[in-house]
Amino acid sequence: MNQERRDQARQFLHPGEQLVAACAYELGPGVPQPPESLIAPPAPSPLVRQIAERAPRSLRPLLEGGGVLDPRRSKPAAVADAIDRAPDLVDRLGTRLMHGKSMEGDWQSAAARFLIARASARGSATGVLAVTDRRWFGLSDVSPLWRMTPALEQCWEAPRSAVAALRANPTRVLQKGRMDIVFTDGSWVAVLATHRPHAALFAEAAARPR
Repeated sequence: MNQERRDQARQFLHPGEQLVAACAYELGPGVPQPPESLIAPPAPSPLVRQIAERAPRSLRPLLEGGGVLDPRRSKPAAVADAIDRAPDLVDRLGTRLMHGKSMEGDWQSAAARFLIARASARGSATGVLAVTDRRWFGLSDVSPLWRMTPALEQCWEAPRSAVAALRANPTRVLQKGRMDIVFTDGSWVAVLATHRPHAALFAEAAARPR
């Protein structure tokens, strides 16, 4: 695996935990974006927090929420969110015809929780996927676009027992470096190793006995 990714993952290990493997990755083509109602709202910026602290109490929720309608609390916003997502359904259909299925499971599944946690981090398209002797976890780069140095945060984790398999380079798909993360509840989601040859190596390492 890429030594830089291993070093990044080691910063998030628990005491006594052993890193097995780490891999830079991105979501596979056609993986759906979670509904906005399931994604955690963005944290207010330091400037917004300072303004909110000085504002009247009645205005603080609006300021801290960025003045954006939350589809979890507003029916008009929920309708607008559904309309905005309609073109994505057409795009995903075309992508599925070209690349095959990219996810199995509803929005309460383990695969969905992975996607929701990743989307809630609001980080870059690429991230780091790691497996240890105890668990799986994912890192997202949440640094602003102008910053050259990545700022990694853990966005997701699950016990190692929650992942049934990591299928590298599955058959009947066009993508090189594809890995299907298969969860024990039967759901799965497709990701791509950023450096395609790492997919098989990462899957092999993840399958080794604890």
